[in-house]
Amino acid sequence: MREKLLTFGKDFEIKEASHRRGGHTGKAKFYVDNKVLRVRETYNIRSSRHGEVLYQVQERKLRVRDTMKIEDGNGEEIAKIKKRAVGVVRDNFVVKVRGDRDWQIHGAILDHDFTVKENGKTIVNVHKNWVTPIKDCYFIDIDEDYDDKALALMVVIGLEDMSED
Repeated sequence: MREKLLTFGKDFEIKEASHRRGGHTGKAKFYVDNKVLRVRETYNIRSSRHGEVLYQVQERKLRVRDTMKIEDGNGEEIAKIKKRAVGVVRDNFVVKVRGDRDWQIHGAILDHDFTVKENGKTIVNVHKNWVTPIKDCYFIDIDEDYDDKALALMVVIGLEDMSED
C-alpha cells in the first residue's frame, strides 16, 4: 500500500505488488478516500476510483474504549475494531467480524509489522520487507484462501488510523 505524500486528506491507492527485489507495483486494485470534513474519521474503499463503496470504516468518538465500525456499502455493520487497554507501552486490538468471529492482532502496528489471525490462522501479514528505502510504502499479504480482500484491507486501515491517535 502506498499513501500519497501531498494530498488533502488521506486518499490513496492499494496496488498489487510482486515480492521481487524492489517491490515493483502493478495496477491499482482498490482506492481509498478519506472524508476529512466530518467530526469523525471516515475511510471508504472502492474497487475503482469512482466505483461503489465496498466498505466504510468510521471512528466512534466519545466512547470509553476506542472503537471503529466497518460497514458495507449499504450501511450494515460488518465488523468492529476495539482497542483494549493493556498497558502504557502496548496496545491490544480485537476485531469482531459479523458478530461471532474474532480476529486477533499481533505485532507493532505503527512499525507496519503485524499479523491478523483468526483461530490461530494468519489472515493478513503487514510488513515492510523488500521496500525499506521507500518510506511511504509497505506490503499487506492477505491469505489467498480468504475471499474478502477489501474487508481485510479495511481492518488494516482502521488499525493504523486508531494507532496514530
